[in-house]
Amino acid sequence: MRLIDSHVHLLLNLGETKEGEEDPWLKKEREKWFRAWNFPKPEPLDDVDQLGELWYQEANRYSIDKIVFVTANGNENMLRVVSKHPDRFIGYAHHDPAQANAAEELEKFIKAGLKGYKILGPKVSVPLNDRSLYPVWEVANHYGIPVLVHFGILGAAGGIAYHVNINPLIIHDVAKQFSRIRFIVPHFGCGYVFETLNLCWACPNVYVDTSGSNQWTRWMPYELNLEMLFRKYRETIGPERIIFGTDSSWFPRGFCKTYLDEQVRAMIHVGFSDDEIDRVLYTNIAEILGLTQ
Repeated sequence: MRLIDSHVHLLLNLGETKEGEEDPWLKKEREKWFRAWNFPKPEPLDDVDQLGELWYQEANRYSIDKIVFVTANGNENMLRVVSKHPDRFIGYAHHDPAQANAAEELEKFIKAGLKGYKILGPKVSVPLNDRSLYPVWEVANHYGIPVLVHFGILGAAGGIAYHVNINPLIIHDVAKQFSRIRFIVPHFGCGYVFETLNLCWACPNVYVDTSGSNQWTRWMPYELNLEMLFRKYRETIGPERIIFGTDSSWFPRGFCKTYLDEQVRAMIHVGFSDDEIDRVLYTNIAEILGLTQ
């Protein structure tokens, strides 16, 4: 089984406790999530080189062809890690598109070797279709890189549930105008399924990724599960625009094989062929990143 994990975070300093008293309900929800997936608690790591080596071991252990890091606590860290293991690692730039010189920052690191751009929509103060952000889209369009934009709820319980950039349809006009950009909406739209399906239907350069626990399906106002998501997206946009990811991040959990197993099982139950499963797990992101040339 060929495998590219298109959504991994290279995170430093995990495990630090927050100041102040935590709301009991939020703590209970977090603990429930860890128990449900049988995940170990994160251990703090502040050495980016050590973290990179741990991920290289994971890639070899699970026969992962490529790991795509979407964040790394800074673009310099990202470039440092992926340049040490180009046989296994690919990195995206990640910075606020509304910051001063964001377009120049993106171009600098794309030229240096990064292969895409990651944005957290609900963290950007400016609407993503604002003309002030067009220089960023122009750079991404010029280089034909993928742009991964998180929409929908952000964070665990207690996170962001309302924001100008929470709805994926905010990039409808941007995606139409900058057609060389492959926009990737992670986590099947993270609660905004109807909107993401409409966006994908209208814009053939919009893809979805499958990453994360997708626990948001539990509090949708209608019945929804992983099999339903795979079936509905396959019916609407075909298997060619569905991209596998895990949203793996901390250690000692490392590569979240549980998510891979759940997703493969769901695709088999829905009726994906072996070729379609290979597309989701490998070929689609390989084509976007130019790995098949």
